Amino acid sequence: MSAEASPQMPRAETGRRRRGAWAVLAVLAGLVAGLLLTEGLTRLFFPAFDPSGRFEFTFPVGPLVLGQPGADARQIKNTGDYDVSVHINSHGLRDANDVATARSDDILVVGDSFTWGWGVEAQHRFSDQLQILSGRRTFNLSTPTDIDGYAALLAYAKTLGSRAGRVVIAVCMENDLHLYGRTRQGEPPPGDTAPALKEWLSSHSALFLLAVTAVQQTPWLRDIAVKAGLIVPNLEGIAKNEYDPAFIEASANRLQAIAERYRTLVVLIPSRALWVGNSRAVEDRVHTAFMVALQRRGIDVLDLQPLLEAQGAPLSYHFANDGHWNARGHALAARAISQHLAR
Repeated sequence: MSAEASPQMPRAETGRRRRGAWAVLAVLAGLVAGLLLTEGLTRLFFPAFDPSGRFEFTFPVGPLVLGQPGADARQIKNTGDYDVSVHINSHGLRDANDVATARSDDILVVGDSFTWGWGVEAQHRFSDQLQILSGRRTFNLSTPTDIDGYAALLAYAKTLGSRAGRVVIAVCMENDLHLYGRTRQGEPPPGDTAPALKEWLSSHSALFLLAVTAVQQTPWLRDIAVKAGLIVPNLEGIAKNEYDPAFIEASANRLQAIAERYRTLVVLIPSRALWVGNSRAVEDRVHTAFMVALQRRGIDVLDLQPLLEAQGAPLSYHFANDGHWNARGHALAARAISQHLAR
């Protein structure tokens, strides 16, 4: 017996259900069409929010993810902190110099997003300013990564033909200390902490970027989003260290392995948790213990903490709504490194 003829489902009831289903489909189709139209209009009238023009790390090189070779894009913060141009060279690096030509008198600067120049124009980065101050060609080998990644970046430079023997490694004390040499289960890749959906929308939707920017730059909307847990205030999202000698020793050992192959200066980028939050004493203990561990291994170390604190406002060297250094922070680091290398 067919469903239409069933006593439990008379023809009238079947018809109503079908009409209801078609109505739901029509509403959904209308919503999708409306969103697509709004997305198109946003890209047309507000091209600055078109995600296709925004920078992303998409070029895999071994364990690293670099910029797409030849890319010209922009890096924009939806809070308005920065809007900068990004050019990537043929090797996937943000550098006007070709590391393949680096020789023994040149300097390789290696690091994560700080050193890459997150939020600042390339000429304002401490690596570019170091080249001017020192008079020595300086090459920037950076991408969001950790100490293992720094070793991989140096190895990559060698495969390209680099013969530089002087290396400056900038260690970010907020997230670079790990149990290197052991498998770290359940941890996201370095720099990859955004939820998958948000990441996808940021990469594909101009409408999403426009909406987020409107919320971030409208105080009352931002307050609502913070209370709802949709936005984590900058200084509340700082990664915190725990004092664990195993982390300190493993990280120092990894840097020692690099220093055995290159004449190395390790520059410590202090954690902002030294100055805000309720774990300052722990962060200070970790920072000091790590510096001592490096010195005990005979590694040359430059600690930027005293210099950043000298004027009494260390956070003024960072963006207001982003953990990275602004141009002032890079300028301070460049002067300090240049003076240290000149000794």
